[in-house]
Amino acid sequence: MNEENQNLVKEAIIELLGVMGVETEIDEERIEDTGDGREIYTVNLKTEDPNLLIGQYGSNLQSFQHLVGIIIRRRFFDQGGDIEDEIIKFNVDVNNYKKQKKESLMKLADTIANQVIYSKNSVALRPMSAYERKVIHMEISARKNLVTESVGEDITRRIIIKYVEE
Repeated sequence: MNEENQNLVKEAIIELLGVMGVETEIDEERIEDTGDGREIYTVNLKTEDPNLLIGQYGSNLQSFQHLVGIIIRRRFFDQGGDIEDEIIKFNVDVNNYKKQKKESLMKLADTIANQVIYSKNSVALRPMSAYERKVIHMEISARKNLVTESVGEDITRRIIIKYVEE
């Protein structure tokens, strides 16, 4: 990701935080490989009151990131960007909430995977967001004799981890 797009993301974040009246600072910026040859720009914000930005189960943070995306798209096209141009992939985190959440989900996937392999019985997880399900699917995909399946609709969508014979 080029520096111009990184600045576009930072400016949108800072502007939205200003409108919201939230005091925060950019703690860390990093470019991560998504595993499929693409990059994602992550901005971690540091604040004394993270609950306002994170919300219950990260819902406020998800909404905040969505609003930042809307601002970025509008500015990108206002600056002459074309739909064929690079899509700006970014991630906003607060006090490393998402990073810790991902680590927690990976541990959960490992624990449940071991349980399913031992018992050979399927296990249904609690309803999760699309991002959380993706983390679980990716973690289980590396395991032999296990498959995952998403079932349910909307907020009741969950993953079932199943044992399969090879």
